[in-house]
Amino acid sequence: MVLLKNINIKSALFFMALSHDVFSKALNGDICGKNYGDATEDIESISKQLDIKLCDAVNVYDYIVKGEKYFEKALQIKMDKTFSEEKCKNKCNKANEKLNNEFKKSDLNLIKVRSKQLLNFDFNTNCLSICHYGALDAEILNEEVSTDDETKEELGNLEKREDKPCDPVSEGKISMTSSKPYNLGFYRYTQDSDSVKTAISVINGCGPKNNEKISKIIGKLEYSDEFEPACNSHDICVTCHQLERSGCDSIFKTNMKTICSLVYEPKPEDNFITKAAKRVKKFDCNSFAELFGSAVSLLGENSYQDTPVNTSPDCAACGVDIIQNTLYHTPFYVLK
Repeated sequence: MVLLKNINIKSALFFMALSHDVFSKALNGDICGKNYGDATEDIESISKQLDIKLCDAVNVYDYIVKGEKYFEKALQIKMDKTFSEEKCKNKCNKANEKLNNEFKKSDLNLIKVRSKQLLNFDFNTNCLSICHYGALDAEILNEEVSTDDETKEELGNLEKREDKPCDPVSEGKISMTSSKPYNLGFYRYTQDSDSVKTAISVINGCGPKNNEKISKIIGKLEYSDEFEPACNSHDICVTCHQLERSGCDSIFKTNMKTICSLVYEPKPEDNFITKAAKRVKKFDCNSFAELFGSAVSLLGENSYQDTPVNTSPDCAACGVDIIQNTLYHTPFYVLK
């Protein structure tokens, strides 16, 4: 009886020492024979969240990190009329094949299931989906904008901008609704009730006033709500002709990508899973910014020409100081 007790005590001490040694190695970044340094805490978090062994959590961690890298590279694509869904999907599939090869000695299907459980998406499915949206965009872009005589005549018959009402600049009144940002660090503005018509009253966010083709694209755009403040500033720019159309379009694309960073840039306090999901959403968002920006650049000439107000800086519609100096390039929200 005493011998049995001694064996049990010795065994307990041995396993306690072994556990302490394993735990110490994990704290030092050594997991399953490999040093993970600062990522140790992330791997331990995955292990707890999925209720799996540390070595299995290592595979999930590596899969997510490498998946981000390979698929971000695959989605560095140019969205224009030459865009090919087939070529885009080939890039996705090659990235997927490369990722799979990294884990051919492991239970790949289980690693994928666990990764999807954490991130709520599959890398390759997500990549292929973006390719499909890009193809829909390219299909519309390839429907050449009509330049026949009828369209030219229609543009020629538009009321000239200089013939539209020109109220004194002093009678145009636009106010910031609050001294604090409304959302994403951007402010919200409104046209005062006693103001004459200004350009801010005719903008409509992410939806062209007279281009059905771009409307089709926007209807499929996943990030149109996030892009609203950028769409508003682009509307001001092209309505008031603050810049050449190419300049307005360039600022527009930059503003959308800035919004992608504001919404999806990981924060230091985020855990590994949240950071990974945000990083993937960020390069998805940037892909849609490219898609949307290209569509507007290639199909927006009519909207640029058919401005609904007098664009003179001496008229209230476009001459108000906040429009002249700020809103044409700064994303903002509108309260109407």
